[in-house]
Amino acid sequence: LRQWPAEHLAAMALPISRFSLCGMAVYTAGNMIGTGTHQTLIALAQQGCGNLLWLNFLLAGLLVTLSAYPLLHLYSEFPANTCLQDASMRGLGGFWGSLVSFINGQLVTIELIFAVTMQASFFGSCAAALLSGDVLLSKGLSLGMLGIIYATYRKSGALFTANIAWVLGFVELCTVGLLVLSSPMGFFAGSPLRPPSVLVDFSQTEIGKFPSGIHVAIFAYGGFPGMIHAGDLVENPRRNVPMGILCACMMTTCCYVFLSASVLLIAEPADIATFQNGFDSLKSILPGPMLAVISCTVLSSVANNIMENSLVIIENMRHMTAAAQDGRTLSLPDFLFCGADTLTFGAIGILTAFKEYIGLGVLGDAIDFALIIQFLIFAVLSMANFHSASQKTAGILGPGISAAANLLLGSWHFCHSSAKPMLVLAGLVFLPLLLRIFAEHEGGRFLNKKDK
Repeated sequence: LRQWPAEHLAAMALPISRFSLCGMAVYTAGNMIGTGTHQTLIALAQQGCGNLLWLNFLLAGLLVTLSAYPLLHLYSEFPANTCLQDASMRGLGGFWGSLVSFINGQLVTIELIFAVTMQASFFGSCAAALLSGDVLLSKGLSLGMLGIIYATYRKSGALFTANIAWVLGFVELCTVGLLVLSSPMGFFAGSPLRPPSVLVDFSQTEIGKFPSGIHVAIFAYGGFPGMIHAGDLVENPRRNVPMGILCACMMTTCCYVFLSASVLLIAEPADIATFQNGFDSLKSILPGPMLAVISCTVLSSVANNIMENSLVIIENMRHMTAAAQDGRTLSLPDFLFCGADTLTFGAIGILTAFKEYIGLGVLGDAIDFALIIQFLIFAVLSMANFHSASQKTAGILGPGISAAANLLLGSWHFCHSSAKPMLVLAGLVFLPLLLRIFAEHEGGRFLNKKDK
């Protein structure tokens, strides 16, 4: 990566440094608590979760935190950005290790390219709305923002880009914190509040849809699996990467539960379902101009998510193209004409420009399912990499419970979902592998004919 000269970096106000444990926790939480916070809050209200939508956030957060727990063991054994790949090969060996490593890498790429495309489109829509622009302006702003982030990465490197994302993430956490304090602010502003007893009122909750609400809420926690690739950005990664991820999961769970409970004390679930974003709950509390400024911070949240997720995609794709050199038989082909960074931003740019024509939204349901598959992979790899019977006896409980819980939720979701997004996801995961096998087969036939 090309870096700016040290004297240029020293002259800048932003301190360019690797993250401590606290910094890693904030960096990961900033990725988790993004635009998905507003979208998930509104989606849960629309799906009939009623006054118990805070409980959906709590149960989903407990599951996600439990799913992150195996990373403590895995990263202590394999303290590198290739942690999961190395754990797959040693724990499962040969073909199965290579297959699990390939599937996990593909899921990371698909999930995050989908997320970044949606986030870039959301950025353009919000910015165009502020400028009273049309669809063409929205596309231009989306692509312009992607171009700025790509140029920043190419000019200054991953660490500089990550530090900018950290600052934007910190701002995001502060503004989302206003939603946590929305009911106390409403109380002091003299706004009428709903009684706390409504938080345990089942009357507006469709119990049959409650498990679906847990699954929807998991989307709001979706940023942490890719953070396993952030080792180069962190001091003492063996300790700070897994602990930072685990701390971020706990911090995010608390934030979501208090946020949703606080908003429910101000607004009815039916009103929340009509919000444009969570800040609409502050309309009766804050002056219009101040609320408009706060609402604009949604744009910085989007930029933060795009930066962090793009860095993960680039790092993941580099490892997947180098897989053959590491002894894994399943890998992506080398990109002959461009690097992983150019390919990443190019693919996101094309998908953003033609999102409405491609029908990318069909993947939405499958993306949540892909997260559950990843959580299951974490647990399986942790159990497969205990070295002795005593280690298995002492350490298998956490990963075992995590595997069982994700298997149960994943099975329920699979049985209640449409087959189309699942088939599309499976195709995207294995298509590059099939193309590589086909290319190698045809290449071999061509060489044989040439020899004859």
